[in-house]
Amino acid sequence: MHVPAHSIEELIQASPHQALFETLDHWIQLTFPALDRRLIQSGTMTFIGYGELATATEGDVYDSLIALAPQKNYLSCYIVGEKAGAPILRSYQAHFAASTVGKVCLRLKNSHTIDFAILEAIIKDSIAWNESKKTNAKS
Repeated sequence: MHVPAHSIEELIQASPHQALFETLDHWIQLTFPALDRRLIQSGTMTFIGYGELATATEGDVYDSLIALAPQKNYLSCYIVGEKAGAPILRSYQAHFAASTVGKVCLRLKNSHTIDFAILEAIIKDSIAWNESKKTNAKS
């Protein structure tokens, strides 16, 4: 969903899921302080990006390791990376209803249903995958 926001705070305020957005944004900042946080706008969506993909190319707006994006009916949490040759989220699919997880996207509606220990494990796997890409790029 494209939101005409000039700051992260404006984006969060404009979200139909403001409380959930604030909770997740705050949790990511506290749990993973090394991931840089920035507002990103593409032609079709506005989101908060955290961290930078080791495989990012110059000028690619989708260069975040983790992203939070407001949608009409839910908050999208995009998590990039692979584990055992499959998208990371596939490894954790049993922890989520089939309708809430995609290839790289968790569709979240309520912070009370989020298992933050599982979410932390997923993000740690994503960070480890990204670090391995950085190491391979240097080799």
